[in-house]
Amino acid sequence: MKSQERGSTIIVVILVIAFMLAVGIAVLTVTSTGPKSSGNGRDQEEAFNAAEAGFDASRKAIEDLIMSGTWVSFSDHCLDMPVGIDIPFIAGAVNPLYFRRNTDEEVLAMIAPYKDDINEVIFYDRPFVKDTVGADDLRYTYSAFLINDEAVGGTPDPNDVLLVCIGVMRSGSRVLATARLEIVLAMQALGTNP
Repeated sequence: MKSQERGSTIIVVILVIAFMLAVGIAVLTVTSTGPKSSGNGRDQEEAFNAAEAGFDASRKAIEDLIMSGTWVSFSDHCLDMPVGIDIPFIAGAVNPLYFRRNTDEEVLAMIAPYKDDINEVIFYDRPFVKDTVGADDLRYTYSAFLINDEAVGGTPDPNDVLLVCIGVMRSGSRVLATARLEIVLAMQALGTNP
């Protein structure tokens, strides 16, 4: 074999090894992202479950308040603080405090000062499951509040409202995932068919 042919064989071998190395790294990258993405999906599902639990607990709490006569309409129970949280535009300008323009974490931070007022916030950061020893599991929480759905305009109706439920999945103090449900609630006049 000539020396030039031996040199070209080494180059071919190096190129084949480089190609196999690139394919190996690509396979490792693809297989290592699978568990992470499925973990993110599980976290998102847990946050959604927390939001659903918030809806169920809120519906029952509101039902009890209405049936006991404590609430006769929704008019005095909608979150309106911070000012403008329920209004997308103020004086023709975009309102940065409007709840739909903010992430779930930002909304929770905005309503935190009002968390102890049942007339403003129904639930705030309430755990919905127990851990293995029976204590509240603070990794899974929900918050719920009412928004006046006519705050942006339209005919005021104290008998319907938007219930917002935010579910949160945490690891320690770090938020892994959030989910938000927005459900229109309406009071039915007594004595009418459902």
